[in-house]
Amino acid sequence: MTSVAFVRLAGVPHHIRVDGPRPGSGTAPVCLLDVGLGMAWFDWDPVVALLAPHRTVVRFDRPGLGLSGPAPARAWPTLTGEADRIARVLDAAGAGAGTPVTVVGHSLAGFHCEAFARLYPERTAGLVLVDSAVEEDPRPRRAPALRNAATRACGAFLAGAGLPRALGPLLRRTAVRAARPPGPGNGADPAPY
Repeated sequence: MTSVAFVRLAGVPHHIRVDGPRPGSGTAPVCLLDVGLGMAWFDWDPVVALLAPHRTVVRFDRPGLGLSGPAPARAWPTLTGEADRIARVLDAAGAGAGTPVTVVGHSLAGFHCEAFARLYPERTAGLVLVDSAVEEDPRPRRAPALRNAATRACGAFLAGAGLPRALGPLLRRTAVRAARPPGPGNGADPAPY
């Protein structure tokens, strides 16, 4: 079974496509495929051909991509917003809150799917990241303004103490020596074993 729908989510028409057994029929697990930046639902076609005989496969286009409507002006996406979008797409596709799904995110969509898994653990059966980056330390970083202010204060203190004038030439020569590429005349073997 294949069904195509255009559903208005947060005021934007979204293109949603469902392949395989009907969601909620209990005959197959549900798998949501989310595309990376600048891609569309059909980029998953080769994968859907392999999955649809055994799973209900849900695909969609984010605003401004594929067949979905344009993104609202000045509406910057957030991870929470993208996770909520995935939940609403699943609801619209018939894979409601009682059906845990496997979410698959390619590239940038890996962040969206990871956010969905963290914010909706009861709706997540599995998470698959395809060629996606991973934040090893998801804690928020210190504010750049604070870091920049601290760097400027430290620089002002060191400059006031005269260290750049005293150590500057020495540090520059050391850095140039360390960065000198290996080769003839530099005392290094140009082709190390």
